[in-house]
Amino acid sequence: MEYIFGEERENPLPNFSNGKDVEKIGVTYNLRCEAKDHEPDDLYEEYDSLETIESIAKELGEYGFQVFLFEQNDTLIQKLLSVKPDFVLNLTEGRGTSRGRESQIPCILESLEIPFSGSDSVSLGLSLDKVLTSGLLASAGLPVPENRVFKRPVDLNNLGVLFKHHRQYIIKPRWEGSSKGIFHDSIVDSSEQLVDRVQRIWNLYKQPAVVEEYLPGIEITAGVAGNIKPECIGMMSITPKEETAMFLYSLEEKRNYIERIQYNGPDTLGPMLRKDIAKLAVRAFEALELRDIARIDFRLDEKDKPHIIDINPLPGLSPAYSDLPILYRLSGGKYSDLLRIILREAFSRYGLDTSRLEEPLCAEKRD
Repeated sequence: MEYIFGEERENPLPNFSNGKDVEKIGVTYNLRCEAKDHEPDDLYEEYDSLETIESIAKELGEYGFQVFLFEQNDTLIQKLLSVKPDFVLNLTEGRGTSRGRESQIPCILESLEIPFSGSDSVSLGLSLDKVLTSGLLASAGLPVPENRVFKRPVDLNNLGVLFKHHRQYIIKPRWEGSSKGIFHDSIVDSSEQLVDRVQRIWNLYKQPAVVEEYLPGIEITAGVAGNIKPECIGMMSITPKEETAMFLYSLEEKRNYIERIQYNGPDTLGPMLRKDIAKLAVRAFEALELRDIARIDFRLDEKDKPHIIDINPLPGLSPAYSDLPILYRLSGGKYSDLLRIILREAFSRYGLDTSRLEEPLCAEKRD
């Protein structure tokens, strides 16, 4: 049995106990470091801490695998060729600032024919770009906020018409995650503020800015896992601990989440809203052709209707502070089961032996 968002069900995955055995698992990652004086303070915000990598490696070792760590650097390919891992758990966000950076390691692993977890290079490249993602989701009939991309100074002309459509907007970098470039003052309600925040994106992040309608409702994030039949594995709402007129899950809030943020399990949401969020999250997962695992972020509008505001096919896996493990725990699951689900889904895609991952995944209702 395994746990899928509040219920137990028979494991739907094929049992590949006679498939190719997996002995050596690699973990690819980027290690968080301090930004240099000329770099944005949040440049490496998406990278993992050493504690996170060690926690994941320890968990994998307890499953009986030999674990090898591969930080993305200039010697990565040589190390992969030397170790020849049977499988790689991919956590890398990529080097540099291009919108294709999350595809870097998947492209390498694909070229070396090494099986790996998560979405492929094409889906990762697409989903990092907020404009392309929004357009694809809208074409699939999924609700997304209205947005407009600002690439050059001429785009800043005639801004008054924007505020005839919506009273407030959020200004975001076009291709970033972990709330990079999104601050407490990223909500604007005037042309002057909009110009200033757009120019901040241009100057700091060297990329286009996305001007997106501000949705005043609560924020909800949901986890989706699976390939043959993806399913929602949990969700939570994200609210401020102190009441505020406008809330944004900004960089400052994430860095001070213990003091500022309240994470609320699915039992705090109405049954119809839970059902809608779960259905929309799975549809978005399928529309983008994601694999194994993803986190889908939502925001409610003034009528409490959910809209998809971000897609995270490389969700953080820190057991301490990452949203996916937190929402899974609040939905009744355990961290070890979450990792097993990711591995079993990926192993099954490649026809690899899943026998080491076949311990029961029936979750306790609360840790």
